[in-house]
Amino acid sequence: MKASRYIWIFVLLCAGLLLAQTIKEFGAHGSTQWTSTTNEAAASPENKAWLAKGRPETIQGEVVDVSCYLQLGKTGPKHADCGAKGVRNGQPVGIMTASKELYIVMPEEHHPRRDGKTYVHEEFAKEMGNQVKVTGMVQKRPEGKAIFVNNMEVKKQGS
Repeated sequence: MKASRYIWIFVLLCAGLLLAQTIKEFGAHGSTQWTSTTNEAAASPENKAWLAKGRPETIQGEVVDVSCYLQLGKTGPKHADCGAKGVRNGQPVGIMTASKELYIVMPEEHHPRRDGKTYVHEEFAKEMGNQVKVTGMVQKRPEGKAIFVNNMEVKKQGS
């Protein structure tokens, strides 16, 4: 009886560790804020007020090719190769949460993003169809939601 209890505890522990490693994490929790290039880009009082509405958040969901999802409803592992190819060729990256909220994913730094010096496409293309946690600054508007990721380091959860 005692041995079977330890076996169940071991099985549950192993299952928990496997699940924790299936969710990839992007971003650094402690450093989430607007960067200096984004703050500098807020040139007017209206821009500064708009920027002030952003909040640091961590969202979890499936990496999707926004164009394929919105046009055809394509998601999941069966669409991973096609979605990754689209994202590598410039289609927008998204995170679809379990509650079916779609977040557009962008690098946070304004000037490097604008000037083509930073990309999120390759890192997210590698995770197409997978579950991820993304940390960054979030802007929510009636027109849509976006997460501006400030760190693209890929880490396994729990490491």
